[in-house]
Amino acid sequence: MSSSISETARHIADSAQKFARDSGGVQRARAMRDRSTQVDMHVWRQIADLGWLGIRAAEQHGGLGLDAGAASALFESVGKVIFPEPVVSVIAAAGLLSDCATESSIEMLSQLVSGRRLFIPASVTEEAADHGLKLSHVADCNENVWLLVARNATEPFEIRAIELRSEGVSSSAAACVDGSVLSAVTITRDAWNGAAIVAQGPAARTAFERATDIMLLGYSAYLVGLMHEALQITLEYMKVRTQFGTAIGSFQALQHRAASCHVDIVSSRALLYEAAYAFDTPARARATAAVKARTSAVALRVTKECVQFHGAIGFADEHDIGLYLRKAMTVAARQGGEAKQKARFLAATSEPC
Repeated sequence: MSSSISETARHIADSAQKFARDSGGVQRARAMRDRSTQVDMHVWRQIADLGWLGIRAAEQHGGLGLDAGAASALFESVGKVIFPEPVVSVIAAAGLLSDCATESSIEMLSQLVSGRRLFIPASVTEEAADHGLKLSHVADCNENVWLLVARNATEPFEIRAIELRSEGVSSSAAACVDGSVLSAVTITRDAWNGAAIVAQGPAARTAFERATDIMLLGYSAYLVGLMHEALQITLEYMKVRTQFGTAIGSFQALQHRAASCHVDIVSSRALLYEAAYAFDTPARARATAAVKARTSAVALRVTKECVQFHGAIGFADEHDIGLYLRKAMTVAARQGGEAKQKARFLAATSEPC
C-alpha cells in the first residue's frame, strides 16, 4: 500500500482486507463463480453494517462522505481476494444518488446503504421505435437489482430507476470467463415512462459522469489489488517449486520477469492514487481514463505471467492462480478496456479544463 494515502484510507484498507479474507476469501469466490447470482446476501448485509456502501455518499445523506482515495483503498483490498459481490458498481450508485440529492434519490440511497436493495448505474445504448430502449453489456445484473438508467437522447438529461423484475423489462445474460455475467436489457416505452424519475437536468448528468468515473477508478483499484496478490502467490510458489534440485525462484531469468511484474504493479498503484487525488479536479476524466487504460493492460500481462511461472499446474482449474487471470480478463473489460480508455483520454485531453 502506498505511503502517500491517508491514515483513514489505510485503516479502511486493512479492515476491508480482513473482512474479505474472514468471509471466505478466494475459496468463497471459487464457490460462487458458477452461481446465477454472485451476491451472498448474508455477506452483503455485513458489508452494509460496516458502512462500505455509503463510503462515497455525503454525510448529510447518511453516508461516510470519504474521498476517492479511501474508496480506492477499499477496492484494492477486496481485489486481493477477488471478492465476487458488486461493491464497485453499488458504491458508485450510492455516490450517484447522493449527488443527485432529490427526494426520490435520497430515499433510494437509504435503501442502498442499509443493504435492503442493490442499485447499479447503467446507460441506454440504443433506442428503437419498435423495441424500446436497449442497454448492452450491463454487469452485475440479477433479478434483485435495480438499474439507475441514464438516457442521453432526451432533453433534459434524465435518470430513472428500473427494477429488472418489473413488467416491460427483459434481459438476457452471457457468461464471462470468471463466472459473472453481462446482460442485455430491453425496456419498453411504457415501462420507461412508468419508472420513477431519480433526477433530471445538468446536475443529473454531472452526477452520472462522476459515478462512471468512480467505477473506472474502482475497477482500476480492484485490478491493482488482484495483480498484487497474484504475484505474492506466485513468489511463494517459486520458493518451493524446484527444478534440477534448485528452487525456480533462484533462476535469474525468472527473477527478472518477476521484477518487471513488481514494477508494473507499483507504478500502477502510484497512478491509481494520483488519479484518486485528481478526482475532484478538472482533470478527473483524464486521470480515470489513464489509470483504467494502464491497469487493464498491466493486470492481464501480470496475471498471465503468474500463470506461466506456475507451469502446467497454473493451467489447472484446481489452482487458484487461474482464478486471478480470469477475473482480470473480466474486470479489465468493465467500462471499456485499454483501447477505449486511451480514446477517452485523448478526447478529454482535447477539451478545455
